[in-house]
Amino acid sequence: MTAIQTEGQSLNPSAIVSLFTLDTTKLGGPLLRFCQGTETHGSVKFGGQTYEAVDVEFNGLETSGVGALPTPTVTFGNSSGIVQMLVNTYGDMLGCKLYRVRTFAKFLDGQTEADPEAFYGPDIFQVERKTAETDTAVSWELSAAIDQEGRMLPARVIVRDTCLWRYRIWNEGTRNWDYSNAQCPYVGNRYYDINDQPVTSPADDQPSRRLSCCKARFGANNPLPFGGFPGVARN
Repeated sequence: MTAIQTEGQSLNPSAIVSLFTLDTTKLGGPLLRFCQGTETHGSVKFGGQTYEAVDVEFNGLETSGVGALPTPTVTFGNSSGIVQMLVNTYGDMLGCKLYRVRTFAKFLDGQTEADPEAFYGPDIFQVERKTAETDTAVSWELSAAIDQEGRMLPARVIVRDTCLWRYRIWNEGTRNWDYSNAQCPYVGNRYYDINDQPVTSPADDQPSRRLSCCKARFGANNPLPFGGFPGVARN
């Protein structure tokens, strides 16, 4: 059983923490990371990334018995002015992606049991429309990543054994990871070479793009965000 599963089944688990990443790079903007201030009472770090505390309200993830995908809404408080700055600079941010992961407070950076691989998700959504804007908050309606009007499935070439997600890039100059264009959600501090063998230097961390690459980083018994289609075969 993984650390996140063990804690989730504990009789006295630590507090759950929701972490959001708003990707505005398609509009020329940055990646912005937020946490729910009411949960954390201040900014937190997870997987080496800092998440700024804001008032976040996330609603509407209930699923329908007839199979309809949820259309949640997210509301960001504007007390810091960051959200208003985004709207003023990049408009309504339609089409931008919002990622949510959830972890337990005991796994955050700086804790004795810190573990960047212990999280639920990521849940991936796309901004569909701005529903409200006031002096204190801005709200958006979201759609699930695959629930977009006119989207045909599959939306990309089906490749069985190769993951096509963009992986993080190690910047030797800053000695930090560059996640600006990354699609793979891995943010751990365990490194593997192109043959899925453990290495000690982040500069040698390269994805093999095989299913074994996902298993090494996320654990063989966890849901894997593999970007290939291992279940397909020729007729």
